[in-house]
Amino acid sequence: MMDLVYQPNKKYNILDLIWTNTTDAIFAIDYRGAVIDANPVFNHMLGWELEELHDITFPPFITNMTEEEHQSLLSNLKDGQDFPYEVAKRRSKHDLMLDILASYWSVNDKRILAIGMYKDFTEQLQIQRQLEESEYCYRTLVEYLPEVIVKQRNNKIEFANSSAVKLFGKQNLEDIAGQSIWDFITSERRVEIQHVINNVYVDDKLGVPKTLIGMFALSDGTEIDAEVKIIPIGSKKKPDIQIVFRDVTEKKKYEQQLEHLAYQDPLTGLKNRRSFTEIVTESIEIAKKENKKVALMYIDIDKFKAINDTFGHNVSDQLLQQFATRLKSCVRNGDALCRVGGDEFLVLLKEITLGKETIDVAERMHTMFQKPYEIDGLSIHVTSSIGIALFPDNGGDFRTLIHRADDALYQAKVDRNQYVFNKEIK
Repeated sequence: MMDLVYQPNKKYNILDLIWTNTTDAIFAIDYRGAVIDANPVFNHMLGWELEELHDITFPPFITNMTEEEHQSLLSNLKDGQDFPYEVAKRRSKHDLMLDILASYWSVNDKRILAIGMYKDFTEQLQIQRQLEESEYCYRTLVEYLPEVIVKQRNNKIEFANSSAVKLFGKQNLEDIAGQSIWDFITSERRVEIQHVINNVYVDDKLGVPKTLIGMFALSDGTEIDAEVKIIPIGSKKKPDIQIVFRDVTEKKKYEQQLEHLAYQDPLTGLKNRRSFTEIVTESIEIAKKENKKVALMYIDIDKFKAINDTFGHNVSDQLLQQFATRLKSCVRNGDALCRVGGDEFLVLLKEITLGKETIDVAERMHTMFQKPYEIDGLSIHVTSSIGIALFPDNGGDFRTLIHRADDALYQAKVDRNQYVFNKEIK
């Protein structure tokens, strides 16, 4: 019991409990500034025993003021001035720097000038600093991400990273803050996206991000494909929403290129066998229902290997491209063309009602194939042979038709530079 601060009796038993059990350090200083009494927490917090501080008028735990400033503090306390709740630094006996909420209360009674109270909130400040550092790191990361990131509440922008400011066609955050994202962009899926934003705190799966993909038009007229992720980051009382836009325009182009490669011949741009097979099968089904015919033409360039061996791959590739162009010019709208591989091609003539239609196309091809190919200063004369099979006359499915067309092509190549109809009836 510290009888310098109070005298023990029933009234002071309560003060004794506070003195002994409080989590704050409480101490008394004399008129010279020396610590003359202290509760147990003082020793636990700062590490000094009371005897170690005897007659030290500028205590060693004070670090954020000079000795002159300390004397000024004592002078103000002598004048009856209190200093409540000031944030200060204090050094423990073990050289640990503590964050302290310091209070000095003027007493001016006998030997006691003032009562000091220290509340240690070092841990709380460390947590706060860590949070501030984390927030700083997060904001720095967000600021330099290529994705467009917007934070809004009640459909008003509160934060946007530099990518968002740039996308919206502005220079600074202040140019877009307080406005809606729809003031700067529009989309064919605007109503749907806004519905998600409005209901993201209403849905049962609260806190689950929602993702949509759509085409967006910017203020300068540019159009982009973007993946939009709507993320609730607040609460129903503070309905903060983070919206992340990721430009997927190049990704979609790449996917389209992959799809193109999956269904089209990269050299000529014609259908490949995979997609052509689907088209022929579908056309046969339609022809069955409508009682019409289809024709499948199997075409081969005569003596193509000799051209390739003589002039090389570059010339032969250009010849194949020109050959494909000639094929396109001979068929009707809606007919399908395919490069099987090498110098072999397939043509599907859809919805034939008269046999003469197939002959007309074959004649156009035959005439076109007589013209020389002009490539890199060379004039190359080469002909082609054509085998033709008809549905339903020569077969009822793709596999049978292509087999019959191949047989007809074999017959055509006996003399070359001609077209031959398969004569085998189904």
